[in-house]
Amino acid sequence: MFAVIRLDFDPSTSVFGLSVRLETLVLAGVIFLVLLLAALIAGRSNAAVAPVEGADDAAGSRLRRDDLILIAFGAVPGAVVGGRLGYVLLHLDYYSANQRAITDPGQGGLGLTLAVVLGTLTAVAVARLLAAPVGRWLSVASIPVLLGLGLGKLAMVLGGAGQGGYSDASWATAYVQPGPWESLNPSYPAVPSQVIEGALVLTVAVVVLAVPFLLRLRIRRWRRLGRPGLAPRRDWAVLTGGRRYLTVLGLWAIVRFAAAFTWRDARVLGPFGAEQLVLVPVAVVALCGPLAVAAIRGARRALVGRRAVRRAARGEKAAEARGEKAAEARGEKAAETPAAEPVAAAAATARASCPIAPLVARYHGRAVGPGRSRAGPPPPFGVCSTGFLDGRKTAASRLAQASIGRDHVAVAPGIGPRARVRAAPGGV
Repeated sequence: MFAVIRLDFDPSTSVFGLSVRLETLVLAGVIFLVLLLAALIAGRSNAAVAPVEGADDAAGSRLRRDDLILIAFGAVPGAVVGGRLGYVLLHLDYYSANQRAITDPGQGGLGLTLAVVLGTLTAVAVARLLAAPVGRWLSVASIPVLLGLGLGKLAMVLGGAGQGGYSDASWATAYVQPGPWESLNPSYPAVPSQVIEGALVLTVAVVVLAVPFLLRLRIRRWRRLGRPGLAPRRDWAVLTGGRRYLTVLGLWAIVRFAAAFTWRDARVLGPFGAEQLVLVPVAVVALCGPLAVAAIRGARRALVGRRAVRRAARGEKAAEARGEKAAEARGEKAAETPAAEPVAAAAATARASCPIAPLVARYHGRAVGPGRSRAGPPPPFGVCSTGFLDGRKTAASRLAQASIGRDHVAVAPGIGPRARVRAAPGGV
C-alpha cells in the first residue's frame, strides 16, 4: 500500500436514537449558514440605501428578510429538476436504454451544475412574484452561494462522495472502514476531487471579496514615510447588482471545469467529460451574456437614432416642398390680382421726384411771414406744381409748395422765404 492519506471514521452517527449520516448534518449546517449570512448582508444593504418617501419596502428597493425564506424555497424545485436532468445527461447511455429510471428517485443521483442554474431561475421567478428587487437579491446571494458550494464540496469528504481518479500520489485519500461510502472502491487511493473543487470555490469567494479592496489601496507619504490609505470606493460593473451574481457563477463554472479533469467520468469529446461540456456554455453565458445584451441594446439605440434622423430629414424636405408650393401659389395669385398703389406711397413717390424738394427742406423752420414762424416736424409736401402743368417747362414748374393749413408758401430761385402768396390748397 502506497503512502496515502487514510480516512478511518464511520460515515454515520446516532442523533436521538436515529442513525444520521455526518455529511447530511454538515450540509444542513451549511444551508443554515448560507441563509444566515444572506440575511445579514441584506440587513447591511438596507442600511446603506436611503428609504424612498411614500413607498413601501418592496417598491423602495428594500430587501425584506421574510422574502429570503420564500425565495430559498423557490429555488428547491428548480434545483431538483435541474440536478436530475444534469445527472441524466452525464449518464445518457444508460438512461437512453432505461427511460423509466429517469423519474425514479431511488436510482442514481443529482448533478450540481444544472441544479445551480435552474435553481437560480426559479428563485428569480419567485422574487419577481413577490415584487422584490431581483438585482439586489442576486448581489446579496453571490457570496453566500459561493460559500455554500465550497463548504458543501468539503462536506462530501464525510460521505466518501466525489472521489476522483485513482492515484498513488502522497496526497491521495482512501477510506478504511467499510462504510457505506458513496464512491466506488473507496479503499483505493484516489485524487480528492471534492477537496480540490471546494478549495478552488472558496478561493474564488476570497478573491471576489478581496480584489476590490486591494485595488483601493494607496501608499501616501507622511513625514518621509509611506502610509497606506484607501482611495474612494468604486463600484465595479462586474461586481454590482445582478451582474455580480453572474460573475460569481461564471467563475464557479471555470474552477469546476478545471477540477473536472481529476474526476473519474468518461471522456466524451477529446479530454473533456460530459459535465465539462455543460459547464462551458454556463460560463460563457454568465460572463459574456451581459456584454452581449449591452451591445445589442446599444445597437438598437443607434438604429433608433438613425431612423429618427432619417424621419427628420424627410420632414424637412416635405416642409421645403410645401413652402415652395405656397410661394408659387402666392405668386400666381399676385399676378392675377393687380395691386393698387397706396395713396401714401404715391405721395412719397411724387415728393421724391420733385426737383426742388431739397429747397423746401432747406427753408423749413424759418419765418414764413411777418410775426409768424414754423416749428416742429416738417409737414408733408404737397404735390409738386410740375404735376399740374402737363410737363411744360415754365418758371412756375420750379416752385414747391408746403402745406400749412390753407396757406401755401411758394419758393423759387431768387425769391426770399418771406414772399407770401395766397393760393388755394393743392396748387399754385
